[in-house]
Amino acid sequence: MGRPREISQEERAELIRQGYRPIEIWVPDTTTDVYRREAARQARAAVEADREAGIIELIDDQAHQDWDMS
Repeated sequence: MGRPREISQEERAELIRQGYRPIEIWVPDTTTDVYRREAARQARAAVEADREAGIIELIDDQAHQDWDMS
C-alpha cells in the first residue's frame, strides 16, 4: 500500500486557501493477533454485560465468533 503521493506546495497552498488543514491519523492495525484478541475479548465482555443486565433475548452467546478472525 505504501504512503500516499505527496502534494506539491501549490496544491497544499490551494487546499489551505480553501479552508483545509493537514492532519495525520494513526489507526489500529486490525491485521495483528493482538488487535484480534482484544476485539474478541471486548465482544465477549459486551455479551457478558448484556447477560448481567438481563438482556437475555438480545444475546447471541457465540457473537464473538462471528468476527472474521482470518
